[in-house]
Amino acid sequence: MNARPQLKHVGLYVHDMARMEAFYADVFDLMVTDRGQVPRLGNRHIVFMSAAADAHHQMVLIDGKDPASGPSVVFQLSFYVQTLGDLRRIDAKMRAQGVTDITPITHGNAWSIYASDPEGNGLEAYLDTPWHVAQPHGRPFDLSLPDADIEAFTLALIQDQQTYASREAWMRTQEAALHASARP
Repeated sequence: MNARPQLKHVGLYVHDMARMEAFYADVFDLMVTDRGQVPRLGNRHIVFMSAAADAHHQMVLIDGKDPASGPSVVFQLSFYVQTLGDLRRIDAKMRAQGVTDITPITHGNAWSIYASDPEGNGLEAYLDTPWHVAQPHGRPFDLSLPDADIEAFTLALIQDQQTYASREAWMRTQEAALHASARP
């Protein structure tokens, strides 16, 4: 069976390299793993960033974007976190960086916060819930509530949905579907 391709990094053209590097280092704890110039792109400066020991880069920033061009065409960059506490920490760091468009949404199968980086690129920080429900599904929630209250709020929103299942049951169904559709 062939392995399916997995998204491993994102590259963004930026117009303020220092600001974007500082933002992603501070808010998402990415570290610079390399930097240099790219001859095939007219010697544009490039910065490689990662938060994983086994990934040289998960994000690439390349200078040369016209500031008048507006945000990039990237819909969003999504960063997975482990806990609601991690989500709150990122929310606080974004606010400290001057981000004002932060929107917490429960999707039933994930808790997310959405915002924009300093150059207008869409961001999502998220973690999985213990449940599954068909998407799209979204409702604002209060990230300042205790974890148990957020969990109860989310469960109450989805437990009567026809597609409601435990995350484990949904994953077993997905694994079977992936296996059935695998190319030899």
